[in-house]
Amino acid sequence: MITLGLALGALALFYVLFLPKPQPAGKLPPLPLSTESGTSGYQALWRWLEAEHIPALALHERYDRLNSSGASFKPAGNVLLTTLPHKLPARSRESIELDAWVERGNTLLVMAALDDTPLWTLGDSTLVAAVGRMTRLKFNVIGGEPPVKAPGAADKGTPQPAPGSGRSLNSVLSGFLQARQMTIEPRGAHPLLADVHAVHVTSELPASRWRASPMDKSAVLQIGQIAANGDPAIWLRRQGKGQIIIFAVAGIFSNQLIGDADNARLLSNLLAWSLRGGGAVIFDDAHQGAVSYYDARAFFADSRLHRSLGWIVLLWFVFVLGVQRLRARSRDWNPMDVTAFVAMSGDFCASLLPAPEAGARLFENFFNGIRRRLHWREDGTPVWDWLSAQAGVSLEDLAELRRIHGRISAGRRVDLLRLQTILSRLQGNLL
Repeated sequence: MITLGLALGALALFYVLFLPKPQPAGKLPPLPLSTESGTSGYQALWRWLEAEHIPALALHERYDRLNSSGASFKPAGNVLLTTLPHKLPARSRESIELDAWVERGNTLLVMAALDDTPLWTLGDSTLVAAVGRMTRLKFNVIGGEPPVKAPGAADKGTPQPAPGSGRSLNSVLSGFLQARQMTIEPRGAHPLLADVHAVHVTSELPASRWRASPMDKSAVLQIGQIAANGDPAIWLRRQGKGQIIIFAVAGIFSNQLIGDADNARLLSNLLAWSLRGGGAVIFDDAHQGAVSYYDARAFFADSRLHRSLGWIVLLWFVFVLGVQRLRARSRDWNPMDVTAFVAMSGDFCASLLPAPEAGARLFENFFNGIRRRLHWREDGTPVWDWLSAQAGVSLEDLAELRRIHGRISAGRRVDLLRLQTILSRLQGNLL
């Protein structure tokens, strides 16, 4: 049970610290993808283009692919439909590539959720900056929906309604979450808005109103406005041989709204005015998360990964609880054999001390032992004459001992084991 508890704790800690927590797929609102059949998708537009035999492509790579020589569309005369905010933000290098692609004679159609707020845009705080970088327009807020205040949150000095006379919190929230209906109308005559009288917009949540101004010397043309207050909603900006068309709403060409009012007529005018020389309509699916390259978020959100991790965890528990054996607790004190300690110390010294130096020290200790017995000065000087006069010293051992001493004095290697054997035998004979 202790092992099981520790294993569960380790697994929980690993999950909290290292694994992302993807939101369940069932709770995610539909994204503006060419393959999405939900309210925010573009599948209806894709099928309409196929029925009209207009080339339609889905971009599953970053904007660098637009200028690639191996692209499946023509260099000019294309329309790129991108919807902001992006799930995968564009990089700085991509913006440069996108500008070059537009200047070559292509059209960038930017559907920005500025005046509408679809549910899939919740949590994004970089929309205005991203639209500005892409279109080279500066957006300033000029108005918006009045804030909805909860009961009891009125400004200081405002008379409070009597109990029971004000709206309930549920009614306030219901009014806040109720979808807003808007209409975009032409602002003057322009080929893009020919036979277009009203474009319907639906916003699930309140949104602000924006005014655009160019960041450089190029002019920007306002060709559409909100019918209720005249705030601009569609802008046209020339860039090189191409142009950028900016909508302050994101969903007018979605599955939900493309069939309302004159929304489809506006799209038809836009394509007829922009496509040239067999150009294609390109859907920017890559920046909404549908990429062909490695995406860490998509990887961790893949159900196959979680199933694989589940099997790994199961096998790990089987190993921990069934195969792994806990080690026995070692004693606090384990005495070491003296002989093994001496042998280990000798091996350590033998591996570090050169053989000539070890032999010289053996001779020095042997001669000093004799000098100590004779009360002579212990300076390690050889006592060959005294040894040759002893009856217990054989001439063969003495001759070999002198030979080994000469090799050591010359700094040459010797057999230390043989030297120790002779010295031990002589010491035993001299006692």
